[in-house]
Amino acid sequence: MISVIPTHNKNFRAFGWVQDPSNLRSLCDVVAVFDTNSQKNKDLIKTIIPKLVEERDGRDDFINALQSKPLKIKYCQLVGTSFTPRSMSRCNGIIQATVKGQGRDFIGDWPADNFVRWAHCFGFIKYDYTDDTFEITNKGLELTRARGTDETLSEKEKELLIDAVLAYPPAIRILTLLSETEDTHLTKFEIGQQLGFIGEDGFTSMPQKIFIRSLSNADVKERKSMKADWEGSSDKYARMIASWLEKLGLVEKAPKTITILCTGKEYTETIGQAYVITAKGITALRKANGKSKHKKISKNVCWEMLSTKGADREYLRTRRAFILKYLSENKTIVSVLEISDYLKTVNLNVSENTILDDIKGLQNIGINILDRGNSFLFDDEINDFSIPLPQSLTKSDLAETKEIIRDKLSNLSHEYLALIDLAYDSKQNRLFEIKTLDLLTEECDYQGLHLGGSRKPDGIIYTNTETSKYGVIIDTKAYSKGYNLPISQADEMERYIGENQTRNEKINPNKWWEHFADDINDFYFMFISGHFTGNFKSQIERISKNKSTNGTALAVSNLLLCAEKYKAGQITHETIKNIMFNNAEFIFNN
Repeated sequence: MISVIPTHNKNFRAFGWVQDPSNLRSLCDVVAVFDTNSQKNKDLIKTIIPKLVEERDGRDDFINALQSKPLKIKYCQLVGTSFTPRSMSRCNGIIQATVKGQGRDFIGDWPADNFVRWAHCFGFIKYDYTDDTFEITNKGLELTRARGTDETLSEKEKELLIDAVLAYPPAIRILTLLSETEDTHLTKFEIGQQLGFIGEDGFTSMPQKIFIRSLSNADVKERKSMKADWEGSSDKYARMIASWLEKLGLVEKAPKTITILCTGKEYTETIGQAYVITAKGITALRKANGKSKHKKISKNVCWEMLSTKGADREYLRTRRAFILKYLSENKTIVSVLEISDYLKTVNLNVSENTILDDIKGLQNIGINILDRGNSFLFDDEINDFSIPLPQSLTKSDLAETKEIIRDKLSNLSHEYLALIDLAYDSKQNRLFEIKTLDLLTEECDYQGLHLGGSRKPDGIIYTNTETSKYGVIIDTKAYSKGYNLPISQADEMERYIGENQTRNEKINPNKWWEHFADDINDFYFMFISGHFTGNFKSQIERISKNKSTNGTALAVSNLLLCAEKYKAGQITHETIKNIMFNNAEFIFNN
């Protein structure tokens, strides 16, 4: 049963997804914190907390909390806070003290938060919205009482951990994807592309083809950085969950070599984070799904896992929770129109395309909803959970824009709606660059490459058709309040245009212009951002005048509409050249 609880809480926690921890023994220790009869609880009270936590950081409060009956501990006491600089950090949280760090006897607040999320995801602890506290569940007590005599996991602990991971929907999603793939072998990028609510900032995936091309063109130092850092949030979740499954014997890690063809060249790279399902994993998946006389395992779902980032996350969580509520409480096939009518009864006016995307997202987090044309049948078991309905539930302008654009995309994959989020998140500028180039090369049939890095434009594209041959130098910028094209950035574009015109390797030894085809002689420039502000038009005009090259400013919403028209066959590369490069902002107009 999914219940609604009105709340005044403005500090909703982030549950449902975990990025960092993978040590199963440490997870068991974290659960044992909440069991007054466990050895870990006793050790924390008697030795660990007195040793690691100073009085000013809450030592006595932590000890009292660990001795309370019933044992319910506040989030702030569990996780603590961060310190700046990190080298001066002190232990000021119970979970910080519970897990040993690398090079010190405790962990920081961020990994402590992730351990709490992990225990919550697996159903070992539960959360109380009314007082921001956690307490142990019956499953958690069963786990703590299965503890062996040494640091290795007992067979009973392993059994309980497998049952827990099989109740975690994203883990089932990954096992299902691996079981349904012809070679049962997928990289973290191939999994991440199909995990979560595709098309939003909190569930991004690095385009694998662009990653392979960029990796092949990078030097040794850049390759190391790319392998460590280049991934979207869904790719991180995929990698993390797969590591749990690997430790439990349900998947195996097996590097995958991939070859792609681009602009007449082959690029071959090996991705280490790739996974294959084991026989034990197939058996476990069948058990989870209720096959072979097994009872279907009820999945742990919570409101928070339905959206992870952005100003609209409470709205998105609530909208999707109500869709799930309606589907799960109806045992028959329901249409999109029926879902829409139900949402109106809870003051949510949502387009049918948005509902379809939300249902696809629910399927992508591991909930079994069967497609029946434009109707759906809920075919799963989920635990009871609450929708903590905020007093005010409104969409931001960004969410409104996405819904308007979504309804206009009939041919273009809705995964590219994530560009609207990314365009306003400066922390994800690189992923914005890459996804933009992915859209232009994979969906709009341009040849091209993401470049980025020192003394190179973000990317280039060009055509290779007989009727239209031209190239474009691209600069993408993600800013929360729009992009005003400062003089420094305009000067940088001038340099790129000049380097491409002279092609003198003494001026720029990396010779980025060689990625254009040899027969391209007609060039343009393009700035892409969320929206443009200030005197950007005068800067574009100056670049054009100084370099005798026409360009454009393109808001990401207009980029998406342009790609849609191209996919629909309504415009061509030649059309784009003729209408877009007008030395001003191009606004797509039917």
